[in-house]
Amino acid sequence: MPPTDAEKLACLETLASVAKLTGDPTPREFEAFLAALNAFAPLPLGVTPEGLLHDPTPVEHWLPQIQTAAMQQQVYRGAVAIARSKGIDPQEVALLAQLRETFQLSPELATALARQPFRAGPSAPLVNSALTGMAALIGREGEVRRLIFDYALGAAIVGLVPLRGGGILEIKFLIVLLLILKMIWDIRTFWGKPQGQDVLAVMGNLFGFMAAVIAGFLAWCTLVGLGVVIPYAGAFAPAAAFATATWVAGQSTTQFYTSQKRPDFTALMRAFPNLMSSSDQ
Repeated sequence: MPPTDAEKLACLETLASVAKLTGDPTPREFEAFLAALNAFAPLPLGVTPEGLLHDPTPVEHWLPQIQTAAMQQQVYRGAVAIARSKGIDPQEVALLAQLRETFQLSPELATALARQPFRAGPSAPLVNSALTGMAALIGREGEVRRLIFDYALGAAIVGLVPLRGGGILEIKFLIVLLLILKMIWDIRTFWGKPQGQDVLAVMGNLFGFMAAVIAGFLAWCTLVGLGVVIPYAGAFAPAAAFATATWVAGQSTTQFYTSQKRPDFTALMRAFPNLMSSSDQ
């Protein structure tokens, strides 16, 4: 017998309780929450992720309404996936224990369910809502920011390499330039290789790279100046300059690729294939 909408709603509300247990869900938690909701698609009429997350009803109200064993196991799998998305804390440990007790899951079964992968595949329809798109965008911004930081850290390491001699500085400049070019390519790929930037965006990007060079030069001069009063501070001048220039160049690049006057739907489909495919359904 298929589950009723009331039982399905109780499952969804339980998952929402896990997602908001420690406050507003992070982008990773929200992504895991959406994946868990997909297991119960189609959702009852009028139910949205936003509404589920804003419902103040405690989880104790919903758990007794989930009677089907398959639904109980699906809820537990989703709850574990949501909790693990950012690291399980004591509150979530207690809630998972409450789910095991209420659903009478044996330790062996609970362990087996927790080990099963729980991710939305490329063809799985994500729940379509404004909050879904916002969470995906915020998550992508975070990924790009971490990417830029990684490249800036790599550029700093190049500056710290203790090599001296003729031509070494020029070689370091060349390596950092190659790192920046690779970073630009990766950022472009992250945003789906968008096109259609106008003249103002191009000019802004050029000024952004000029600012990166100036910022790197100022960072170099600052560390050299500090070296007058702080021993060995000047030795970090190349690392500070390379990292600063790479960071500013990365920020300018990501702003350039998100500055189209009109959405590039081809690029959006590359960057967010799950969201874009769900919008057509």
